[in-house]
Amino acid sequence: MKRTCGYRGRRHAVPLGLLLAALCALLALAFLFFYTPMRFSGCLLLCAAVYFVLWHFLWLRREHRLARAVLVILAALLIGGLAVFTVLEAQIVGYGRTDRESPVSAVVVLGAGVNGTKPSLALQSRLEAALDYVSDRPEVPIVVTGSQGPGEDISEGRCMADWLIARGVDEGRILVEEQADNTEENVAYAKALLVRHGVDAGDAVAVVSADYHLYRAHRYWGEDMVPVAAHMPAAYWPLTANYYIREAFAVAKQNWL
Repeated sequence: MKRTCGYRGRRHAVPLGLLLAALCALLALAFLFFYTPMRFSGCLLLCAAVYFVLWHFLWLRREHRLARAVLVILAALLIGGLAVFTVLEAQIVGYGRTDRESPVSAVVVLGAGVNGTKPSLALQSRLEAALDYVSDRPEVPIVVTGSQGPGEDISEGRCMADWLIARGVDEGRILVEEQADNTEENVAYAKALLVRHGVDAGDAVAVVSADYHLYRAHRYWGEDMVPVAAHMPAAYWPLTANYYIREAFAVAKQNWL
């Protein structure tokens, strides 16, 4: 009798796992269908919803050995994943800064999305950081790198060049690279372009990108990279948080896959 009452008590207790799952699912659907820039976080929230549902039903059956074993495995995966995530985020956050003191032989601006022919918010923040950085370095060449993606009427490289020229940067300083589709190619093609224009391979080069992206760029570029961080406006902090979370997974993929 006591055993039955105990089970019924667990069954009718406040289902915290299900409540958390419902909250995660609602947020995920909102991000996926109504605010697509947050779709990565939406996918993670869907995974979290599944996790909480599974945890809830296993917890109700925790008197069974198999259920307890699976609960231990789920808890270990969660704790281990959070530990790895924390280490990666610490590295990403620590590298998201601007070094204005180190001398450089060139500046490279890494591409981001283009809306038609205009820079996206993410790309504009990089261009503004680049413009500020090169303003007192009038002789340094500037590489703008990025191909043309879906929904873009021009390449990211061309969009960046046009934006900088319209704000007074000498067109003769700008080297446009329009073939790179990802960070690894941005780095490889920009390095090759600089070498062709007389910059030695081992020279220090300033790389302008989003604060959350600089650590991964550094992993591709090497120790001769000087970071220049672009920051999103403070009002867009949820989007920035989404990018920081996504970047940890990108760094993990870069390191281990």
